[in-house]
Amino acid sequence: MDTQKVVFVNKQLGLRLAGLLYIPDNFDLSKNYPAIVVTGPMLSVKEQAQSVYAKNLTAAGYVTLVFDGSYFGESEGQPRGQELPDVKESDIEAAVDYLTSLPYVDSERIGGLGICGSGSYMSVAGVKEPRIKAVTAIVPAISDISTSPMMGFFKPADEVTAAKEAYDKGEGGLMFLNFMPRAFDEGAAYYYSARGTHPRWSNQVVAWSQLELVKYNVTEIMKGMKKPYLVISGENAWSRPSSTEIFEAVPHSNKAMHVIPEASHFDLYDLAPFVTEAFEYILPFFAENL
Repeated sequence: MDTQKVVFVNKQLGLRLAGLLYIPDNFDLSKNYPAIVVTGPMLSVKEQAQSVYAKNLTAAGYVTLVFDGSYFGESEGQPRGQELPDVKESDIEAAVDYLTSLPYVDSERIGGLGICGSGSYMSVAGVKEPRIKAVTAIVPAISDISTSPMMGFFKPADEVTAAKEAYDKGEGGLMFLNFMPRAFDEGAAYYYSARGTHPRWSNQVVAWSQLELVKYNVTEIMKGMKKPYLVISGENAWSRPSSTEIFEAVPHSNKAMHVIPEASHFDLYDLAPFVTEAFEYILPFFAENL
């Protein structure tokens, strides 16, 4: 497959986003190709888990796009490390804008696949963005974050609010949260090893992100989902309760959830045989719905 570095613009924020566009082998300029936007875990950069899935999809004949979100990686935005749901959704919209600008992409056959936190962001994009025709969520981790294990990474809200107000006035520095510290064995086995580490990745996120994340009720939003929808989880995934809540909130019957035996949350980022088994469901789903 051919890999191209690309740049496109989040028009809502006026920020340039850095992406990687994967083009199938034996590319034929006279054909129109289905395309899939692939987004990764919270705080991730484009070279991590999302590229594992994008390359598998491209090998199956899809044009795929991964990118660094606003405030992350090689993309623009200050201060760095803001994990904001509304921004994540606008980044996905910008990615769709870019794909529809390509003359060889069939604008009526664009799908979305998201992993972990962006499994939830992409699910919401499926509700809000009409150009996305079908969505796959891999271990989606955010349902109602206020009741999730991720609350353990958050600081007292009044402390964070005060720090943000001071920063906005130019009277204080940034406060950070540490997501997935080394003490979290399963996450560390991915992010602090050759499997998933990357020089542009950091586990630090600007603390005021939690003020938006704690209000982000994906379960409620998914009651408006009308698109074909696939969820892949793992039997031992810590995110499985959230994934189940999101799936059950979808009101229609054109949906499926598959739980991979013995797989944990992070196993489904990159490891065989778990990712291989996931694609036994992902490829038929997109083939039918794009």
